[in-house]
Amino acid sequence: MKIIQVIDQLNVGGGEKVFVDMCNILNKNNIEVSAMFLLEAGVLRTQLDSNIPYFEVKRIKKWSLKKIQYCSLILNKFDIIHCHFRHVYRYISLVNLLFPIKGKIIFHDHYGLIEKDTKVPFLFSTLFKPNYYIGVSKTLTYWAEKKLKVHKDRIFKLENIIIKTETIELSDKKFDFILVSNIKPIKNNIFAVKLAKKLNKSLLLVGQNQNDNYFNELSNLANESNVVVETNITNAQIILQTAHFGLHTSLSETGPLVLIEYIAHKLPFLAFETGEVSITLKKYFPDFFINSFEIDEWEERISLIQSKQYQDDLFDKVFEMEFGEKKYFSDLIEIYLCVNKKN
Repeated sequence: MKIIQVIDQLNVGGGEKVFVDMCNILNKNNIEVSAMFLLEAGVLRTQLDSNIPYFEVKRIKKWSLKKIQYCSLILNKFDIIHCHFRHVYRYISLVNLLFPIKGKIIFHDHYGLIEKDTKVPFLFSTLFKPNYYIGVSKTLTYWAEKKLKVHKDRIFKLENIIIKTETIELSDKKFDFILVSNIKPIKNNIFAVKLAKKLNKSLLLVGQNQNDNYFNELSNLANESNVVVETNITNAQIILQTAHFGLHTSLSETGPLVLIEYIAHKLPFLAFETGEVSITLKKYFPDFFINSFEIDEWEERISLIQSKQYQDDLFDKVFEMEFGEKKYFSDLIEIYLCVNKKN
């Protein structure tokens, strides 16, 4: 079974990290996997195992027939075409329409705004309706069944995981708080800055600027506070040990992947409750989740969490049980085998 993972570009983001980890896990387990980038590989390409083949389409014009045909020629060498993100799946569906692809096309949906935006993208319920759908949360798989009308036995849930980066425990931590999240309004990063300012705490913000106006507003607030903004870090795990406590303030998520990173590195945190990872982790760490954006309530909850002692082995146990590589690989291969045997 030959598999190709398809994405536009490996910029810094949760879905992109999932792509990298998925490729590496398959490769580690001797599954023949390749990668295709519709644009160029991007900054996270260096995190792919060096022996994974990859193709750069370097598409400039979306409707270039030459590039569409080129994609088809590559994809027809594979049994499973695993497409990440809605815009990528839409393009591959166009390729398949114009130059039919022999392999099975899977749409892997990472859409983070699903709790606020449930509309069906253009042509997704008709011409580009997916035959096989992977959602990273129950919310997404329910949406695929009810809105897209994908048959239930062709819908799969595959929760996100991370591959843990080994780091050195630091006794001298530079920051009180850390927030790892790309910078744009839906991520609500400014709330974290206001929180740190109100509590007179230091904060490290790690993420790429994805909205200039919002980033400028955040930067102005940060300059007035004890806040450092880092936009060029491609692996946040290596700096988690520089902080005492994690934050996550996003309004809507399918993950969020960073909470798994916090758990992997035994970092207590407080997060707004959204996404599949939150549902999973709340069973073990109920205090770590909150359903408001009242600063006084966040202050009170942070104090409560910091007053408790959380055993390192609990973090380790939860990480391995819920987000371990072995379970993820088993679940992914089961999906591929199921898809491969269907007509």
